[in-house]
Amino acid sequence: MKLLNIKDLKINPIDLIGNQWMLVSAGKKNKFNTMTASWGQIGALWGHGLNGKGTVTIFIRPSRYTDKFINANKCFSLSFFADKYKKDLAYLGSHSGRDEDKISKTNLHVKFMDQVPAFKEASLVLICKKIYKGKINQKGFIDKSIITSFYKNTTKNIYNNSSYHNVYIGEILKIYTK
Repeated sequence: MKLLNIKDLKINPIDLIGNQWMLVSAGKKNKFNTMTASWGQIGALWGHGLNGKGTVTIFIRPSRYTDKFINANKCFSLSFFADKYKKDLAYLGSHSGRDEDKISKTNLHVKFMDQVPAFKEASLVLICKKIYKGKINQKGFIDKSIITSFYKNTTKNIYNNSSYHNVYIGEILKIYTK
């Protein structure tokens, strides 16, 4: 993989994250985890123009095993893949690293980049440093239907889990691409 200057990153973040998905990974060589995510943002924050920090925002439920690793480590990665890996990402998103070595059940291979877990097969990897952690707050919702759809234990709720997501903002330190 080669380093890419952030000014040269040309992506559609809505398609990249929402449709193609990503793996969020954190930890050390002796213990790490990854999870599939389809919620997130890529943009600029806390600066002006090209002097602003390139940032990502990810949303992780506190119940997810990966949250423990993101919380405990300074950096995390976002790995993006070609469509042929969609089945692997689906597996990693529906199984917990608490219960099994789920990565070994896929066609993906961990590669540490700048001491952060990422994946050899990824077509794009963002290495990010945590700069903010918060939590989605129920009182902040203007559209209350989102609470029913994503957070209340109802038959309408596709997640059936009432825990509000942790919000992590990471500064993009490096971008690797094939």
